[in-house]
Amino acid sequence: MRQTFFTPRVFPSPVAPTLWARLTWSRPLFVLLVLNLIWTASLFLAPFTIPPGAVAYQVGAANWLDHEALWETLPLYTRLVYSFGDIQCHQLYYRSLWLNGNQLPLDARMTSMYIFANFGLVAAAFATPASTTSQTILNALPEGLRRRLSGLQAERAAASIIVLGLLPIAVDGFTQLFTTYESNNVTRILTGVPGGFVGGLLVGAMLMSLRQLTVEIREMRARFARTSTDLR
Repeated sequence: MRQTFFTPRVFPSPVAPTLWARLTWSRPLFVLLVLNLIWTASLFLAPFTIPPGAVAYQVGAANWLDHEALWETLPLYTRLVYSFGDIQCHQLYYRSLWLNGNQLPLDARMTSMYIFANFGLVAAAFATPASTTSQTILNALPEGLRRRLSGLQAERAAASIIVLGLLPIAVDGFTQLFTTYESNNVTRILTGVPGGFVGGLLVGAMLMSLRQLTVEIREMRARFARTSTDLR
């Protein structure tokens, strides 16, 4: 049987929820969105806090702090932003965007992914929540797309959305790995758009489904308590 969950959102007010209420219904999701917005803005602000050429022509490895000696010479805020970027990214200068004569803390693809992860988080926040991540992901999609996916189980449909979103990154990345092909920054930005969106959507849907599950458990306990009281 096809499994579907269209559990209504529960708001404390009987009137229609405001945009703010919808956005903050899951507090962990709202906090994550705010933090990601601050981080995304920092990617573009940090290069302007240092002189032109202070961070230029860097080459490093991913998942490793390569340029700690350089970051120690920067102001605290800038040092934190570039250090965190260094840990995540190769910071290859020829794959990076530049502002104020400095490389951005992340390469073009990762910068694009962080930007569009914000849109994925917002889409999850405004979706009708369900007690499963898969159904919440589907609820965040336009009605026409949901109808086209109606023949699939919720888990398969959601997995297909995630895979399709990440596929352009995988194709571009592995093609560079096994051939002489080198994509440009425009391609990296474009492939980062769907990847970032589905990444944000997945994390946001997980937090929304946990919140909905908590609401349903609380309501179930309340009904059980009322039933127990009536039977006495």
